[in-house]
Amino acid sequence: MGEFSKYVGEVGEEIVSDFLKLFGWKNLCSNKQLDCCVGEHCKKTHGIDALYVYNSILQKQSLVSVVVSAKYSSVPYESVKSTFRSHFKDLAHTIECYSKSQLKRTITNKFSGSSRKEDIGVLFYLNNDENESNDNIKSQIINSRIDSSLKYTAIHVIDNSRAKFLYNSLKFIKKRHGEISFFCLNTTLNITSSVRHSKIMPVEYITSPIIPVSIFNENGRRLILLCDFDYSKESLGLVYKLARKLCSDFVSHYEIYFRRYNKLTDSPSVDEVKMAQSFDIDFDDAIGEIKLVVDTYNSTFRSVSDEK
Repeated sequence: MGEFSKYVGEVGEEIVSDFLKLFGWKNLCSNKQLDCCVGEHCKKTHGIDALYVYNSILQKQSLVSVVVSAKYSSVPYESVKSTFRSHFKDLAHTIECYSKSQLKRTITNKFSGSSRKEDIGVLFYLNNDENESNDNIKSQIINSRIDSSLKYTAIHVIDNSRAKFLYNSLKFIKKRHGEISFFCLNTTLNITSSVRHSKIMPVEYITSPIIPVSIFNENGRRLILLCDFDYSKESLGLVYKLARKLCSDFVSHYEIYFRRYNKLTDSPSVDEVKMAQSFDIDFDDAIGEIKLVVDTYNSTFRSVSDEK
């Protein structure tokens, strides 16, 4: 039994490692043991399954340490609320001790130009159950009562459902276009930054309902939006308008991919959305004719690209 549990843990770590590569998180630290420096934790050490440090592209002069915890089980989710709270608490304690550790000082001192340091957690809470109806546990954990004494800035939770979106959408777009970049939104925190495209996916995108991706080829720059929800005329209208607001100054080719899209039933409304927005005076289309591709990253024989 002990050997099997060890094997399950190793498989889980390999799965999570594949995800981190998809995010462009290279040269990370794996399987680090961290001395506990808080007596209330009642532990001698904390285990860090993966640690990735990078200069934030969303917050200028900010250095981000991503502390990753990989929880993988051979059986379906059970006692979700209690096990989730336990995993969450364990990661929060690890982050707290990491923030005070020599390990953090040693790694972050190698980075220059940052005036702010932020420690973020990512909890992969996955299992081997292939029943899709059990994948999404958000409704079970959204109202979980988190211990108010825990010290952390943010912890992102990846369940089977979110992991499936990340894996299917990013694998799909890399297979279709090859090398990709993640598009960086301009905010009040990075308004003076000249970086708009990065090979590194910001940790904030890991639970975002939309992941913005850009590619560059001989025909120029394209903006691609990967959506963790199904197609509807209303959702396309909102996402397409957002895309044009973000990039109308340098992009004329947009691709929007949904969790589900059916060419037969949905294609007519794609025409309606594009026609309605073609008369929007908020956009200057001087850079050329607008092209729009709508599809799903979960392709079947019923879903064929719509290029308008």
